[in-house]
Amino acid sequence: MNYSVYGIPAYYVLTLFPHTYAQQIIKNASNGYWDNRNPKGVDLLTQYKKSVPAAVFAKFERATAAHNNGMENMALFIGAVLVGNMAKLDSSTLNTVVGSFLALRVVYTALYITITNKKYSLARSAVWAISTSLLLYVIVKAANRLAYQTDFA
Repeated sequence: MNYSVYGIPAYYVLTLFPHTYAQQIIKNASNGYWDNRNPKGVDLLTQYKKSVPAAVFAKFERATAAHNNGMENMALFIGAVLVGNMAKLDSSTLNTVVGSFLALRVVYTALYITITNKKYSLARSAVWAISTSLLLYVIVKAANRLAYQTDFA
């Protein structure tokens, strides 16, 4: 059975976690205050930066960056899942790649939010590279199969 397309909503929810966590970091440090009128506004972010400890704001920034990275990679993930299915790649391959990718994204997000040491941040980058390579693998495998297909029906 092919579960790979279910990975799309799972990835979306996974990508929302660091955004929600970032908001909670600020709320916890500012007596529950979060201004949702312009949550990405420079003035508001400056206000948060001044009103919470530097380490707390840095964690907020890392959580926000993890969320942004997830959104930036969503198109590649969805594209890989769709083109893999369009090319009728083996469902075990798709399920394995999607499951592995989602697991790596959990690790990536945790590393992004928690690592403060520059040297250890390379682990996060390595996890990102491995997870992205999985998607590129599916796209190339699908492209190879589609290149030799004459009938897409």
